[in-house]
Amino acid sequence: MKRTSILFFAAALMLTACKDNRLTISGIVERDVDSLILRVMQYDNSDTLLATVPVVDGKYLWEGTVDSTCIIRIFYGNEPSDFLRVIGEPGNIVQDISDKPSDSPSGTPFNDSITAFKNALDPIWKDYDAIYEKVEAAQTDAERDSLLAMLENVWKQIECQRADFLNRHTADILGIYLLRDFQHFSAPERIEEATKALRQNFPGNFWTEFISKRVEGQMRGYPGRQYTDLRMPTPDGGELSLSDIVPNNRYTFVDFWASWCGPCCAEIPNVKAAYEKYHAKGFEVVGVSFDGDAEAWKDAIAKYNMPWPHMSDLQGWSCAAAGVYGIGAIPSTLLIGQDGII
Repeated sequence: MKRTSILFFAAALMLTACKDNRLTISGIVERDVDSLILRVMQYDNSDTLLATVPVVDGKYLWEGTVDSTCIIRIFYGNEPSDFLRVIGEPGNIVQDISDKPSDSPSGTPFNDSITAFKNALDPIWKDYDAIYEKVEAAQTDAERDSLLAMLENVWKQIECQRADFLNRHTADILGIYLLRDFQHFSAPERIEEATKALRQNFPGNFWTEFISKRVEGQMRGYPGRQYTDLRMPTPDGGELSLSDIVPNNRYTFVDFWASWCGPCCAEIPNVKAAYEKYHAKGFEVVGVSFDGDAEAWKDAIAKYNMPWPHMSDLQGWSCAAAGVYGIGAIPSTLLIGQDGII
């Protein structure tokens, strides 16, 4: 083959590759902004600037290439959370920025899948919202309890569909895209294997590590499993372990809370009522605090007159309990039998 033919062939390959990797991202913008910032999400959850795109007559358009399929964040405001996400893959991607922005990309296979999934969930979410309104308006405890049971069933439907969708995408980037929405997933048993697979298929990725470790912790607190011990300082400067308490009581109620947590403090009267009613029969409470300030922690114990044992390493959300039991929200609780089974 002549040199000129080889050069022509190589150039043709390069043009074909560029064409294959080309994509556009466009949409309507209903917010008062002059430009949007596009950034590529990296494995460590940081972003690399892709482009600053002007908004003209309420629309935007970006054209370019990507080296590989990726997640692109479209920033539309000043807050760190003011962004939408699309899968950066070859094709013409559409993502509108409405006055109430939500992820609804379309135009390419992965992006169409995201929006189709969300559209399938919409009717169930509407049922959930309608029942929730009735709960708020309930006139009696019996009516409220019945509605709450209905609400729980609808929520389980939502969780099941979300888990099923994740389980189908453990080998592609859509699985990584989805993980961000599983930070507070309440049915870890449904995604335990999926998170293991994603962690294996995408080693070192921030979201695969973060969510898989959280699910591992949640499963340590799953009913029927042997509890995992915790050892932390007490308010008086000593140390306490769950293993100091559990074998000596018929039931041990572990209350994960913090002095700065309004819902936690609102639950204290209920915990106290249970303690006063059942403590003499072998029911113990252990308070595990997510505080970071020793004085605030001790003051709250005194203020609310909580007579049960307390422990905290004063590391806030970085405390040992958060990692061991995968806790991403408080108040949270465990009930452990004397045999150590949750």
